[in-house]
Amino acid sequence: MSSAVAIIAEYNPFHNGHLYHLSEAKRLSGAEYSFAVMSGNFVQRGEPALQNKLTRAKSAVLNGLDIIFELPVRFSTASAQDFAYAGVEMINSLKAADYLAFGAETNDITKLTAVSKLLANESGSFKASLNDHLKEGCSFPKARALAVLDELGSDFEEVITLPNNILAIEYLTALLKLDSPIKPVLIQRNAASHDSDSISGEFASAKMIRNMLYSGNHDEASRYLPSQTEALDEKFIRADDITALLNLSLINFQHTKNIPQPSILDMSEELSNKLRKLTLPLSYEEINEALKTKELTLSRIRRVLIHLLLDIRAVKTPSGIYCPYASLLALRKDSSKLLRAISDNSCIDIINKRADYQPKDQYVATLYEYDKKATDIYNLLYFINTGVRLPNELSSNIVIV
Repeated sequence: MSSAVAIIAEYNPFHNGHLYHLSEAKRLSGAEYSFAVMSGNFVQRGEPALQNKLTRAKSAVLNGLDIIFELPVRFSTASAQDFAYAGVEMINSLKAADYLAFGAETNDITKLTAVSKLLANESGSFKASLNDHLKEGCSFPKARALAVLDELGSDFEEVITLPNNILAIEYLTALLKLDSPIKPVLIQRNAASHDSDSISGEFASAKMIRNMLYSGNHDEASRYLPSQTEALDEKFIRADDITALLNLSLINFQHTKNIPQPSILDMSEELSNKLRKLTLPLSYEEINEALKTKELTLSRIRRVLIHLLLDIRAVKTPSGIYCPYASLLALRKDSSKLLRAISDNSCIDIINKRADYQPKDQYVATLYEYDKKATDIYNLLYFINTGVRLPNELSSNIVIV
């Protein structure tokens, strides 16, 4: 089979920057095929996606990708470290990618690789430095960044603080830990920065585009979206749409004194105590502000709240396996050769028809149950907003274009 380049993405929504990234991934790798591992209905920032996963997957295929697989919600809503590792592990397990393409603010892959080697191997001095910064009261991401600087020097400060660089380092670290033969392809981000409010020519950040769409400025938003991006209407899900359901989850949490083990994923004892002391009901923003501290970042809080809403718990992975299956979301009709190669060579399950899938053990069944529940809750949010009933997980069909 001809070579393939893989991408890990959210496409929330698929915009001109993503189209540029895909074009560069193909150009720099020379790959004939491209596929993506994409977040489903809930994303890494700890929020519901703007559009449901099938709509976003269709946009990605219409804009040039061959196949879209779903990253299980347990990992799509996880920390950058777990999000990146799970995505890379899935791609490695599919046995079809020759390249992994990702963006970064820097074009110096030597520096990114130096950091990733440090994180993959974790020397004794690095671990000691990390523990010292944690004892000082730093959050884990901050403590780890400071430990990297202690080891590599201040020249690396910009490399480890910019958001796309952080994910790029995590991807490289995962490739090293997995001893993967997949070659990294670095694409320098040269337009609107991640989550910025700035515009650069035909490029705007996904956050800014979402805000335009939320405000009803569809014509303005369309300037930064390829014409093939799907369903530019007013039927979007916002972060604060989870307010009522989140309050209900928090009420249930407060009235359950002995939470069954294992605990909610990423929830510390400190955060658990703070959640129990909230005076409800509160708005989504009020909940976030009430919980934020120096040690608890807003992104961490939002992820824990989503895990509480979806009842995602800290389940151990057997034998270090993160992603035991890949759910197919969308594909191009003329990509059958790539799909056949994946199906023949993959060392994890490929889920084509969800209703027929039988998990092989309790861990797989738990992950799959999380995915089904996430779709049900997302569909409920959509129904509350629009009155439209979307298909549930088991009755939804793969998008073929």
